[in-house]
Amino acid sequence: MSMFDREQAPSSPFPFHTLERTPRWGTLAGMALLAGAAVLAGCGGGSGNSGFAGLPPTSSATTTPTQPSGGGVPPTETPMLASIDSELPVDTASTASRCDFLDSAHCMLPFPNDYYTVADKSTDTGRRLNLQTASMPLSTVANKRIDTTEWNRNDGFSPGAMIVTRVPGVDLARTGTPLIGDLSASLKADAPVVLIDADTLEQKLIWVELDKNTVSSPDKQTLNVRVAKNLEWGHRYIIAMRNMKNAQGDTIEAGPAFRIYRDRHQSGLDFVNDRRDHMESIFATLKKAGVSRDSLYLAWDFTVASQRNLTGRMLAIRDAGFAALSNGVPAFNVTLSQDYTPAQDARIARHIEGTLTVPKFVAAPTAGVADISPVVAAVAPYLTSGSLSIPNITAAWATLGDKPLPLESFRYASATPGPNDLPVWDGSSTLTVPFICNIPRAAINGDGSVNPARISLYGHGLFGKPTEVNASNVKDMSNEHNFVFCATNWYGFSQTELIPSVFAFFDLSNARVPFDTTQQGVLNMLMLGRLMQNANGFASNAAFQMGTAPQSVLDTSELFYDGNSQGGILGGMLMSVAKDIHRGVLGVPGMNYSLLLERSADFPQFAAMVYASYPDSMDQQFIFSLWQTLWDRAEANGYAQAMTDKPLPNTPPHKVLMHVAFGDHQVSMWSAEVEARTIGAKLFCPATAPGRHPDAVPYFQLSCMDMSSGGYDGSGIVVWDSGPGRLAPPPQDNLAPTAGTDPHEDPRATLAARTQKSEFLKSAGKVVDVCGGAPCKTDVYTP
Repeated sequence: MSMFDREQAPSSPFPFHTLERTPRWGTLAGMALLAGAAVLAGCGGGSGNSGFAGLPPTSSATTTPTQPSGGGVPPTETPMLASIDSELPVDTASTASRCDFLDSAHCMLPFPNDYYTVADKSTDTGRRLNLQTASMPLSTVANKRIDTTEWNRNDGFSPGAMIVTRVPGVDLARTGTPLIGDLSASLKADAPVVLIDADTLEQKLIWVELDKNTVSSPDKQTLNVRVAKNLEWGHRYIIAMRNMKNAQGDTIEAGPAFRIYRDRHQSGLDFVNDRRDHMESIFATLKKAGVSRDSLYLAWDFTVASQRNLTGRMLAIRDAGFAALSNGVPAFNVTLSQDYTPAQDARIARHIEGTLTVPKFVAAPTAGVADISPVVAAVAPYLTSGSLSIPNITAAWATLGDKPLPLESFRYASATPGPNDLPVWDGSSTLTVPFICNIPRAAINGDGSVNPARISLYGHGLFGKPTEVNASNVKDMSNEHNFVFCATNWYGFSQTELIPSVFAFFDLSNARVPFDTTQQGVLNMLMLGRLMQNANGFASNAAFQMGTAPQSVLDTSELFYDGNSQGGILGGMLMSVAKDIHRGVLGVPGMNYSLLLERSADFPQFAAMVYASYPDSMDQQFIFSLWQTLWDRAEANGYAQAMTDKPLPNTPPHKVLMHVAFGDHQVSMWSAEVEARTIGAKLFCPATAPGRHPDAVPYFQLSCMDMSSGGYDGSGIVVWDSGPGRLAPPPQDNLAPTAGTDPHEDPRATLAARTQKSEFLKSAGKVVDVCGGAPCKTDVYTP
């Protein structure tokens, strides 16, 4: 299971992005509010930056505004309309330094948003996040707001951004917004909601949905925009909403803050006028793209993080970790080598267990740390199928005080790392992790000679263990096609690291803990692969030598990867950074946890902890988007653009085969489709039977494989259906499918699917048709 290019500064020459100046305050509510605003402006985020949100800090002010502080006349001869400042919420001035006043429904909406960035010439985008802790949701369990320090090291937002705002009373059908069922509608010139590349003016593939998950009250329902193919690293995008309609078909009036800019109203508020040039540049860009300002309900922009900012940490520990090895391999120790008779195991001849020791890039603080055992004890009953006692957990959390938690995260040379700082190894710290390998009977011929087996890493599922390599379907794959599979735990996201993740569920300030340690886990998996392939590794050990004339059973000519569920999700990240692996299979995969979580039947057990801490549904939707901004560092979503034929620096290209379970209850099939578009995978056609897919235009922009040469030599996506007799199509809203039988494990348990994987996992492998030119059916297919 899964839930358990261009890098450049924004090109528009507007002061919002480029001028460095001192913020100036208006007089909305007199001197009392002015004083309050000054206090709130000083309640900065983790970065300690007290500058106006969206502008550089006051300490670097070097220029003066190009607009006067009074009426704020935009660069046009169009007469200004009368002020509507009085229509703004009364707290606008006191919160404008940390909350975008364009959407008064929630401090942080709309999001993501360049209003929450500042200029930073040191980054590849020219921007840096400037989120203020005072604006973050409050955890009712931890009794603290989300510490934004780690987010403020980002030079932009997620390439799979979950775009969140609120449009009161909107009816998506009456408005005609692009929905998940027909992505082509998002590319129409008159689409009510569009996402436009600010540089190229290209209209991006999106869908729009209303939150249907845990809406606490009607006035808390957000409108979410999802990207159907990831955005480009380092690019700036404009989101525009126009002609929004309610259920009666009436046009919904834009809020007063946006109308000030759209309709060119005068304002006596300096913080409003400081933004005019920026908003005018947005309107000008939209005009070039064919979007009239008069039709707009709301428009804003955001910058996507650069490739270096998202992937640099993982690449740094990969390169430094392998450079630190002696003889090209990590140290290892075999602790168990057990031979089985055919009666004991008809598929596996030898089972091997051991440990490997790798450079460790994560560390937990030790001085003055809190005792977390009361919290662990309070949560333990729930984690062992008991009840979730929020009062007990809250009381235990109160004992932590303000002390640092003894949880691992990356080690940096600086105590206050900046956006370009990378993790470092201290030269001595190591981590010893387990591994398990199984040698199939197929590796030994009938005469006792060795039939060298292909070698592959295996990636386990959610909060699982390497023992998943002992699962029946993995043993079948091993013996049917002569593979030696080896597995280690996904450090940071395995059963042994569940407790650190729990601390992140209750207080998102700790989000970097599982994300940093997961990157260490990917390194551990790569190290295990090196042991499998290098002559100084497993091949040199007697445990991996068999036959009447003992020799290594490992065919080390090429290393492969095969993983399922979380192993499919993290496997996408691993394949993006792997130097020793060129081909891999991603079983029941997906990416972008902000899309996956609510659509997973696994999430409720974890959501109970998150939602208890952040009960407001608008907070929850904002948190999913905020979470993803960091999660990109530790899952395929942040790496997907480089997974296949446009590799990362010092990394080879890769080919991947995605096996998707139609209607998967645990990993949304739509997330796999987004991933396939992003990596350039081709679709095996026909993918599903006519009318089976709930979308009116299924698999839009996923072109079919050319199978004319005996198979397709490239990255592909194959959909495996268990049939309408077992499950109905999944809901299209942000809800988990629950009807019928979960098909999550069906593809890997299907003989034809394993054959297809085997044919792909060869040096000159291809995606072959094992379905007779028809949609692929699992072995348990029920009409």
